[in-house]
Amino acid sequence: MFKTVLEGSGPHTSSPTDARPHHFDAVAIREGRWWIITVPALDAVTQARRVRQINDMTIGLISALLDLNEEQIEVTVALEMPGAAAAAWSEASVLHEEALAAERTAASLRRRAVHNLTADHGLTQAEAALLLKISPQRVQQLVGSASAAGAPQ
Repeated sequence: MFKTVLEGSGPHTSSPTDARPHHFDAVAIREGRWWIITVPALDAVTQARRVRQINDMTIGLISALLDLNEEQIEVTVALEMPGAAAAAWSEASVLHEEALAAERTAASLRRRAVHNLTADHGLTQAEAALLLKISPQRVQQLVGSASAAGAPQ
């Protein structure tokens, strides 16, 4: 489950006599065109059309239920991503990590091939470039990164 946390409090018009703010956690999830906001500690629900309205709606709900001034209320709202979007994002994240790992492996194999051609078989960098169908500058980069990494990888 993916969550984004919003934090906020009521309007700040503090005075030295203000009591410590009351803190509440809430959860908001998108249902259709609305964000449904639940405050579990109060077993209360409200809604908002836009994310920017969530804190105000949550604070307003708590204020009305507990007869508190809004400036006495602080909220932390966890935004939950709807299921299909969360599943797609999760799968994309896994595939992205796999692609990064494959790219690191490919880079290591390229360095190893260049090292093998130049160090083990005595080819010049220009000859290795011709065989690998890459530029001599790229061969030089790979040789440099292989030696900086401590020879073959």
